[in-house]
Formats: sequence, C-alpha cells, structure tokens
Amino acid sequence: MGKEKIKSSRAGVYAVLSCKNKFVLIKKGKGPFKDRWDLPGGKIDFGETPKEALLREISEETGLNIKRAKLERVISYTYKTKKEIFHHIGIIYSCEAKNVKKLKRGPDGYDSFGAEVFGENKIVNLKLTPLAKKAIL
Repeated sequence: MGKEKIKSSRAGVYAVLSCKNKFVLIKKGKGPFKDRWDLPGGKIDFGETPKEALLREISEETGLNIKRAKLERVISYTYKTKKEIFHHIGIIYSCEAKNVKKLKRGPDGYDSFGAEVFGENKIVNLKLTPLAKKAIL
C-alpha cells in the first residue's frame, strides 16, 4: 500500500499590478515554483485585513506604493507533487502603481529574486506560476 499524499491548503492576497499599461511580476525565490514569474502578494498575517496584507506584500516584494487596489475575484487551484497535494486560494486585486522608479529588482531576502516590469506581449512567453496564469492570461 502506497503512502498517502500530504494535503495542505493556503490562502493569500495577490496583485495584478500595472503601471502605464505594463505589469509588475516577481520571480519566485523558493518553493515548488522557484524561478517562475508570479504576482506580488502572499499570506495574510494574523490581525491583518486582506488589503493591509496586500499593501505590505507589494511593498516588501516590489518596493512600490500603489494608488489603487480593487478586489477582482478569487482563484482556486490544486497542484500535485509526488509527496503533496497543495490547494491554493488567491484573493486577486487589480492594482495600479504610481510609477516604477523605486522598483525592487533585487531579492527581498525571503520569497522573491526580484521584480520586473513586462508588457502584455512579453508576459505570454514567460514561465508563470499557476496563479499568475489564471489571473492574467
């Protein structure tokens, strides 16, 4: 009889972050989607509202301040590995940055190898996380 897979679930807040018709993505620095491009965002800390968590995560991962954040939808998917079945729930906001002058292009020391700006025509050719694919393609 085979080993049963570990089941885990995670919910977080994420931004489809734009600035002047371009999008800001982060390159994952760890986890099963390491080296793929993802939406800025992450988990909601104890006591935070989803919007507070979103603003904190955007600041930590991209260094940017945003001028608009609108709740858009909730995305859910499962991802299977040899050992685990991972259920991810993403609360998606559409956000707009004032500018990208202070974009943090280097690692944040935790989850991101850095942020970058892409036009819509470039995003379709990137190696994206499942969440980013569902949110922007």
